Amino acid sequence: MSTTYTPAPAETWAADGRGRHAPEAQPGHDAAPIGTRRARWPLFGVAGGVAAFAATVVGMPALEESDYISGVEVVDKLEAGQYRVAFVLGMISVGCLFAAAAGWRRWAEARAPRSLPARLVSQGLAATATVNIVFYGITGALGLYLPGGVEEATGMSREGLFVYHTMLDFGPLLGWWGAALAAVSVASLAFGKARLLPRWMGVVSVLLLIPPFGLALATSLPGFVGLTLPIWMVVTSIGMVASKSAHADA
Repeated sequence: MSTTYTPAPAETWAADGRGRHAPEAQPGHDAAPIGTRRARWPLFGVAGGVAAFAATVVGMPALEESDYISGVEVVDKLEAGQYRVAFVLGMISVGCLFAAAAGWRRWAEARAPRSLPARLVSQGLAATATVNIVFYGITGALGLYLPGGVEEATGMSREGLFVYHTMLDFGPLLGWWGAALAAVSVASLAFGKARLLPRWMGVVSVLLLIPPFGLALATSLPGFVGLTLPIWMVVTSIGMVASKSAHADA
């Protein structure tokens, strides 16, 4: 009596190089289901937030209140070295934010392809990175043309340097309004019916949005968002790594 073995429908059989055949996994049947692995892409968000905050701190010149209204003379108190460091940190942040935006876009396509807030997270972060390129570029120009820079004597007039300095008063902070849109989206995803993200992320998003929105409405202060949203970026990104409910490895 002969016995015939018929492979299961979910299996295909492939040669292993020694004349034998073994079952081969089908696409979409991974050994580890979604949500069991720790995602790595949110770490770009952690690095991006930390680098941006560091660039802001390093790029702030130590000036007295009287220096800010002294006009062109303030250029004599600026140092090229700190702007060079801030430029490098800023560009590292930009690259990390673009990578984090790509990760959020992939997450949205896998977890909520028809959700508008899910799509807006990546777009908000990409907007932040794009705007920041401009102002970090101006930061690099000051590191190039100020006394102590490579082209201090030939690159730009004192008036031009003063204009650059003035533009950087709030400049490197303004791009974070894009991340504010991302934070609003995260709050929507956390408090919505689908609960695609843990509620604590929504709470953190709201708490860190209140100061910049409140100051902007009350006083027209535009730059405070660049101090609180990098913190939001770091905390939320860590949450995406640690949270099982977020399924960040999707």
